[in-house]
Amino acid sequence: MTAVSDARVRTKSIVVGIVDDRHAGALAYALQVALAESASVRIVRVAAKDEVVRTGLALPIPSVDVVGDPVEALVQESRDADLLVIEAPLDPMTALTDPLLVALRRATSALLVEVNHDGEIVRASGAEGWEYTATPDSRFAMPPAGPITERFICVGVDSSPASDAAVEWAAAMASRVSLSLTLVSVFDRADGRRTREDAAADVAAAAALVPGAEPNRVIAGGEIAEALLDAARGAEMLVLGRHSTSGMIHNGLGSVGDTCSRLSDCPVVIVPQH
Repeated sequence: MTAVSDARVRTKSIVVGIVDDRHAGALAYALQVALAESASVRIVRVAAKDEVVRTGLALPIPSVDVVGDPVEALVQESRDADLLVIEAPLDPMTALTDPLLVALRRATSALLVEVNHDGEIVRASGAEGWEYTATPDSRFAMPPAGPITERFICVGVDSSPASDAAVEWAAAMASRVSLSLTLVSVFDRADGRRTREDAAADVAAAAALVPGAEPNRVIAGGEIAEALLDAARGAEMLVLGRHSTSGMIHNGLGSVGDTCSRLSDCPVVIVPQH
């Protein structure tokens, strides 16, 4: 007789967090992923204690309205979810330092996916994904004022157009916020399809795209995601180019980006080729 397991397959769960009028992109992303992955979607709308709770959206989607601290509410409501989806501010620097998002990157146990108004991923980070400490006058984790040159942005590079786009974006961001840049290329010790020489050539080509100060160069051997995570320890962010268009994060983190987003100690930024 063949043994039959009675274990149930858990349905993937997506929480869409709404704390202001930004929600179209987050909903579009969540619904598209839900259709592709047969996942459930739940909307959590949060109002401050001195505001009136707004009624739920006119959509056939389970929703809950919460009054209180938005970080505490979203962390609590997404504690058993696979994804917490938030629509980020339009300006990249504002989105990077937004108090709500900074706090969620560190506190959430779900994979936090930040999208733009068009429902495209702009950033994803796993639990414990932000290292800043709170300022004395704020409950949120905020970056300290002024440039700190020893902090750095880590970029995974290869010979692809996606990698070039990631390097150019990271170089512009590093210059804007006075951080150094570290370029990381990984070669495969196991099968030799990608050699140390290939990795060195890719880092050199990527460095040529960076204006101004010479970036740090790291050449590592081993599994790609693991090597990138090791290199990014202590970084302000890990920047990767978009390669794939499948999986739970459908807009292109790919297997490497997905792994890095779930396990990274810092926020992970995915840059599209265009």
